[in-house]
Amino acid sequence: MNTRLTDEYIKAMLPARAPDGNKGTFGKVLLICGSKNMRGAAALATLGALRCGAGLVTLASTAEVIDTLSSNIFEAIWLDREKDDCHTVAKKATAIGFGCGVGCDNTISSLLFDLLLDNTDTPLVIDADGINILANNTRLLGRATRPIILTPHPLEFSRLTGLSVNAIQADRENVAQNFAKNYGVTLLLKGKNTVITDGEDVLVNPTGSSALAKGGSGDVLTGMICAFSAQGAAPINAAAIAAYCHGKAGERLAEIYSEYGVLASELPSEAAKFLTTL
Repeated sequence: MNTRLTDEYIKAMLPARAPDGNKGTFGKVLLICGSKNMRGAAALATLGALRCGAGLVTLASTAEVIDTLSSNIFEAIWLDREKDDCHTVAKKATAIGFGCGVGCDNTISSLLFDLLLDNTDTPLVIDADGINILANNTRLLGRATRPIILTPHPLEFSRLTGLSVNAIQADRENVAQNFAKNYGVTLLLKGKNTVITDGEDVLVNPTGSSALAKGGSGDVLTGMICAFSAQGAAPINAAAIAAYCHGKAGERLAEIYSEYGVLASELPSEAAKFLTTL
């Protein structure tokens, strides 16, 4: 079934907010993001998760990233992934985001492989460098027992599939659906009319504009997907809600700053404001 997303559809999929809930009620997100030269990616993913309702957000990153961000983002929990045990925290998380600005060295690759093969039902959202690591290790997707959400742009998807970007863009819905079905994952293929599919259903997101074509936008989206996943939305629904709200935020900000002037750091708060309209 192919479905075009609407306000009504998204509202029906949104996780409920229990009036008597607490921070534990609304999920625990673990973000494994950022590195010395990509500190902003970690900040943007963290803000995306916080603004979309996650009860607790832990950022596992390097000491340089934590030193930079901890004086500006007060709501997150900090974990030095070079010294502390990410696996223990991962076992308590209700959603994990991996890949925004982490690099592709052997240590981070090994961590991803371990997470992929953990026997758990906690969703794992993989973006950016995480997808690049998987490009030569797609066989591991077939061995994963946990829910996996992949969020490639067309070039990253080309690396995963071996298809050219032109071939992908010419048949986005079918190519995405076939990949998701073959590997048992949920796939969010970015771009105009973002495609979200679990291999059976295909959702098409009409929101967004060129305002989102800027570094950091995808990092925010990763955090948003994690937030909705942590609150209990099924993988395909979490990805769809996040993509739709992310696109709406870009559209609303473009009315103020033009499609030229929107910053990725403005998306989390604008997405939160959009949620008030649903």
